[in-house]
Amino acid sequence: MKKLTIAIDGYVGTGKGTTAQGVADALWYLYLDTGAMYRAVTLYAKRHNLLDASDKEKIAMMEAIELAFDYNQETKHYDILLNGENVEKEIRNTSLAMDTLKITGIQWVREVLVQRQKIYGEFGGIVADGRDMGTVVFPNAELKIFLTCDLDTRVERRYNQLEKQGLLADKDKIHIEILSRDTNDYLWTNAINKKAEDAIVIDTSNCSIQEQIQKILDIVANNI
Repeated sequence: MKKLTIAIDGYVGTGKGTTAQGVADALWYLYLDTGAMYRAVTLYAKRHNLLDASDKEKIAMMEAIELAFDYNQETKHYDILLNGENVEKEIRNTSLAMDTLKITGIQWVREVLVQRQKIYGEFGGIVADGRDMGTVVFPNAELKIFLTCDLDTRVERRYNQLEKQGLLADKDKIHIEILSRDTNDYLWTNAINKKAEDAIVIDTSNCSIQEQIQKILDIVANNI
């Protein structure tokens, strides 16, 4: 059976990560959480007081950063390792999400991470979610999915996710952060991300995670 490269992109709070992992598990594919890579780099910058440093300093720090994924048997999730340290819980903090904008805006940093991401997809059998999946990272992916969802539903989902993780959450703050991410990522003229023209759009507003996963699996079945 042919192993596909499946690229999943979309607005924050649409369940990209959980959906991508569910699809990967069902197909016995590798799940690549590229957003975790950006957050881990942001965490490194924050720890070393480099978030407000010059672009040159941020570019230089990439040489000191090693990223890897390790499957967590307990959570059934691929955790991100930053220089060998499991930082999965730290990178999910809401405040860090806004700090990533100080990292993702640097073209060279993005290029370094894109090259690392491409290595994972050389042989197919991968489900990747995150920035630029269908346009920059895997432009030749056999299947591209773009998830959308209304804002209020995404705020509620993000709030529940943080509560479940035992992290402090504020709906008004989450609303502002998601709207800001939408604008920076996709909505303004110079947005850093683009939806692939050949991506299949799935509105997840009224879907459970399992329904989202099944919709993609049905599409996969028609492409193998």
